[in-house]
Amino acid sequence: MATYTFKPQALFTKGIAYAEFFDVNNNNLLGYSPFATDFGLNGSMNDGDVEGGIGNQLIISLPDTARLAVTCRTADSALNNMALPIGQDLAGNGVVETMTAIAASGPSLSLANAVAPYGTDQVVCYVLTSSGSDKAAVEAASGVAHTVVNGSIQGFNAVSGNTYCVKYFINNSSADKLTIPAMFQPKVVRAHFAVNVYAQNGSGDAMSGTLVKIRHYYFPRYQFNAPLQVTESQTTPGSTDLSGRCLSYQQALEAGVCANENNAAYGFIVDEIVGSNTSTAKVEGIYFIGLGAEYEITNGETVTIPVKYAVNGSLTDISDLTQVTFASGTTATASFADSHSNVLTANAAGTTVITCSVTNSVTGVTYSDTATIKVVSA
Repeated sequence: MATYTFKPQALFTKGIAYAEFFDVNNNNLLGYSPFATDFGLNGSMNDGDVEGGIGNQLIISLPDTARLAVTCRTADSALNNMALPIGQDLAGNGVVETMTAIAASGPSLSLANAVAPYGTDQVVCYVLTSSGSDKAAVEAASGVAHTVVNGSIQGFNAVSGNTYCVKYFINNSSADKLTIPAMFQPKVVRAHFAVNVYAQNGSGDAMSGTLVKIRHYYFPRYQFNAPLQVTESQTTPGSTDLSGRCLSYQQALEAGVCANENNAAYGFIVDEIVGSNTSTAKVEGIYFIGLGAEYEITNGETVTIPVKYAVNGSLTDISDLTQVTFASGTTATASFADSHSNVLTANAAGTTVITCSVTNSVTGVTYSDTATIKVVSA
């Protein structure tokens, strides 16, 4: 573990960038909101005391029953987000109401594509008004439901030549439908929340902050636990509660490492530096690994030379080799595939010194390491 400093870069979080939720089986996007207004982690844990000795002294405290709950609320009211806490999927062809003008050519009116509204199996309609002398009588009875049978409105006597405004219900292919079941079954998803991270302005102005990082919270198994809550107001925008709890995720098992099957995690937190070409921003060294004083390879052999960064006092895998430069002092003896590749090929018997170097993108400091390679005849 790296030693901390008394003069760290002071970081402050404010503002949620976005929240997104994916299907744990196929990774399809199930919900997304760029308008998350609240996000918080609420961990809990029992503390079990082990006691003994004279006076029943406290010997050790053993933790158990660790839980990680998440609170999240969004300012938008996307229907697909509302479906997640109740474990439903959106469907199309929702029932909507519409109105049409029907010109009467006799005592009956015909109506196409009418369907039953939600809550009844009867196809019904309402005649709202008329263009003729029966206008007042039609409007007085506009609340009477008339059944529709085979496209014909029942129980209404029209006057030929008049036009009637009829309200009824149809299926709309583009209308999303969310069915609210009597038994909620919240979905388990892969959740990702992104939060803004600020630092004090480089000028030293303590009141001025600069966005320097995006903090990512990854929860591989996230189950919603806030039931569907909708509040609509004339003056206050509605919101969606997407709070939940993190379930244990055995990342070792998914990687096929059975020996570490008890290595479970609720989630991961990653700080991403804002801006381009920032993968070397915290690099403080680069090293060839395991080559010793002189590394021997056979003529004609191609090997991958292990190399790692030093970051926060620990050796770290290199995520982007295009930021690293490799060179061989004597390419006739051994040469790299290219200047940004750690694949070395032995060309002839002899000795050469290889070099790797990287430049910190923030400080401009260049770090390098060398190793001696001896090529022997096959």
